[in-house]
This record gives sequence, structure tokens and C-alpha cells, in this order.
Amino acid sequence: MRKFFIFGFVSIFTIAFAENEVIDSLKTKQLEEIIISATRAGEKTPITYSDISASEIRKDNAANNLPVILQMLPSVVVSTENGTGVGNTLMRIRGTDATRINVTLNGMPLNNPETQEVYWVNLPDLSNSLQSIQLQRGVGTSTNGSAAFGASLSLKTIGGQSKAYGEFANAIGSYNTFSSNMAAGTGILENGLSIDARFSKILSDGYVRNGKVNHQNLYVSLSHYTDEQLIRLLYLRGEQHTGITWEGVSKEQMQDKEYGRRYNPSGEYFDDAGNRLYYDNETDNYFSDILQLLFSRKISSSLSANAAVSWNHGMGYYENYKRLDPIFGKKFDYYGLINQTIDGISYKRSDLIKQERMLNDFYVANLGIDYRKNKLNWNLGAMYSYYDGDHFGRLPWVKFNENIPTDFEWYRNNGIKTEVNLFTKAEYLLFENLSVFADAQFRSILYKFSGMDKDRRDTREMKGNLPYNFFNPKVGVFYSITENHNLYTSIALGQREPLRTDLKD
Repeated sequence: MRKFFIFGFVSIFTIAFAENEVIDSLKTKQLEEIIISATRAGEKTPITYSDISASEIRKDNAANNLPVILQMLPSVVVSTENGTGVGNTLMRIRGTDATRINVTLNGMPLNNPETQEVYWVNLPDLSNSLQSIQLQRGVGTSTNGSAAFGASLSLKTIGGQSKAYGEFANAIGSYNTFSSNMAAGTGILENGLSIDARFSKILSDGYVRNGKVNHQNLYVSLSHYTDEQLIRLLYLRGEQHTGITWEGVSKEQMQDKEYGRRYNPSGEYFDDAGNRLYYDNETDNYFSDILQLLFSRKISSSLSANAAVSWNHGMGYYENYKRLDPIFGKKFDYYGLINQTIDGISYKRSDLIKQERMLNDFYVANLGIDYRKNKLNWNLGAMYSYYDGDHFGRLPWVKFNENIPTDFEWYRNNGIKTEVNLFTKAEYLLFENLSVFADAQFRSILYKFSGMDKDRRDTREMKGNLPYNFFNPKVGVFYSITENHNLYTSIALGQREPLRTDLKD
């Protein structure tokens, strides 16, 4: 990945307020870990993983998207479209793309159920709201959400602090990249309540032309602690407006006289005199709202339980200027329209502006039980999810327009996906330096889709009612040679359903 933070300046200002009350931070940490214990690997789990703490996240974070924070981990390859580490950011792990990387936030699935991908640009500056990260490479242990092939990424948000605090940080980089981040928290009060809030804003022109970025992120959490229980309500808001930079360029285009290597064809068109112009609103826009209610309870010294519900709401669109191309340009019948006649001339194609939109809601409920005693660590997890996603397209403007209404909707389709996920896993210490691991997962999925696809030349309505059932077992052995040297092996089976595009196309 090429990074262009040639010049940068970071300022951080932190205030902590001491309190008379003494908080048992170890007990607080244990309650936090109950929430994600079912989806993370332990010290003797026979898989390959990396843990990243809050201090490590902060050290490497200066207005970067989360994949950039992970780029130095083994088997991780990261690229950014606009060249600055913000905006659209892509990540591959062990050679697999984002559709095969499972991501959870506080144990709740974050992948879009239809694309099975997380678009990090839709959650800008998420890393500043995280307390820890675990990256499992390979199939990994069973978790919630889409099946993992390349990796599983477990994210845990920040929680209550022992003391009240305030923070303010700025970062300035190349190409007018600017990030401002502020946070404050009450600390855990005598009544057990804690309020934490964080807001960030990121702006950038980007290295490539039209690589502009205007992002903001809000995180708010309300927590209540007792000696044996934690209840947390959190809200995460991401808003992104990003210039489109995903169109490829040829070697010849990268030698453009005006832009050179910064050339980007997105939004390019020519007037009647042959002058090159650019459409200014060639953008990707998305609004993401995540609401989670988390509960953890220590039932006894060896038994604990957790439960959670979440609602992920997303809406957005990307807008393109499509110039008239007499050979490769889409004809009017692609949009379900007839040829347009202007001043006696019939047109099969036209310059136009199109928007491809989506609106979706994702509801999840899960339950976990964690048992740890003597030589046995055992987890049980169950999850139910419901996804409802609309896809539709509009034409705000058409140059050769005889009778096309404003904001004409040329397609609309809907996807509904439900999933039941059950898994159990256990580690048992056979001898002082030898442990065994077993994991079994069952996923039952029903995916329905209907409506008209965006290629309206095929007038048939899309219809699908597809059930899938998968059983994914895993076993392994972990052997401690010395304190710093371990040997482990595992066998795992991963299966999953097709993507929306696989089924639709």
C-alpha cells in the first residue's frame, strides 16, 4: 500500500480527573470480556491469532481506517483507493477478500448479510472507539455472522474508565488531510453508572483526483456496573461522503498531462467543443446507525452468561455521471425506457446522472454461556438474525429527455435473510502442557429476494427462496514446549452460502 502522509502533525490533549472512589478495574475488565468470550480465542486455542490493545491502536492511528491499523500484522495486505489511508480502504487476509472475513463488534455480526462484506468507509474512524481487537487467521473458531475463510476479526468498543477523563486530538497530513477527535467520560460513579462519548471528523482532498473525503463518527455509551453484572447501551453513528475512486486506469491514462498518476476517470465528460469537464458530485454517500444493548452476568466463580440485541440501520447511494458513449454506453432500454425523440431526432442513448441506492435494517439477538473450572473452558453460543434490504435506482437527470419524470425509479428489489446460528466449543487441559480443543457449529439460513434488477432489458422479475444448512466442525491440539514456544495444529471445516451477486447474476 502506498501511503502519502508525507508531512503530518498530531496534537493530543488529555485530562483525567481523580476520584475518591476506588474502582476494581480487574473486576470491570472481566465483566467486559464476558461479552466477547464466545467469539475470541484463548491462550491455548490451537489457531493463529493476534491481539491488539487500545494503546497499540492509538499508537498507529492518525486519521486512518481500521484496515490500515492492521496492515503490519502477518498475512494482511491493505490498499487505499485515494492514497491517504482514509476513504475506501480494502483488506485481504491470507489472500482472501473482505467477503470471506468475518467481523463482529462486541460479539455481534457486522458483515452485510447479502454482500457478506464490511465496508470500512461506512464506519469512519471506528478504531478510535475500540478497546481491543483480535484477528484470527484462517477459518478460526466459530463465531456469529457469516462464515470465515480468510480470517475472523473481533472488535470490542471502549467501556467505562476508572476515572473521569477528557481528550482532544488533531492530526494534519498531506493533501489537506485533517482529523479532529474529542472524547469524554464520567468514569464509573458511585452508583455504578458510566457515560462515555466520542466524536471525530475527517476531511481530505485525497491523492488521486476526486479522492475527497468528508467523514464523521459519533460513539456514545451508557454503562451500569455492579460487582457481578454489566449492562451497556451504546450507539454508533457513521456518516461518509467520499469521491468515487474505484474505476481502474490504464498505463496510458496514468501519463495524463494534467493529473499524471493522480488521474481518475470518474465523472469525466466532454462538452460540444471537446473540452474535458468533470461532474463534481461523483460521490459515494452512506449513513450507518448501530444500536446495541449488551448484558453480562457472573453467575458463580466458574459460570457467566451474556446476552445482546442489536440493530444496524444503513442507507446510502452512489451517484455517477454517465456520458454518452455511442458504442459502450447503456441504451435507454437498459433503464426500462423507450428511445427519446428531441426536435425530430430519436436518441437511443443519452448523458445522464444515475443514483444506485440501498436501505437496510439488520436485527440480531444472541446468547452466550461461559464455563471455566479446573481444566475445562467451555462456551455455548446461539444467535438469531433478520435482515431486510432494499435496492433501487433513480435517474435525477437525463440530457435527452422527452417524457422521463424527475427522479425516475428504474429498478427496485428486496432481499430478506434470516439465520439461526448455534455453536459450542471447549478446551480441556489433558496434561500441564497439553490441551485439546473441539468446536461444532450449525448455521441455518433462509434467503429470499424479489423484484426487478437494474438491467431492465430482462423484464423478468427476480425471485429466490433459498434455504441453506451448514455444519462446521473443528478440532485441534495445543502443546506448550516452553514459556515462549508453542506447537499447535487444527483441522477445521468452513462452509457458507453464496453472495447476493452470485445468486442474482
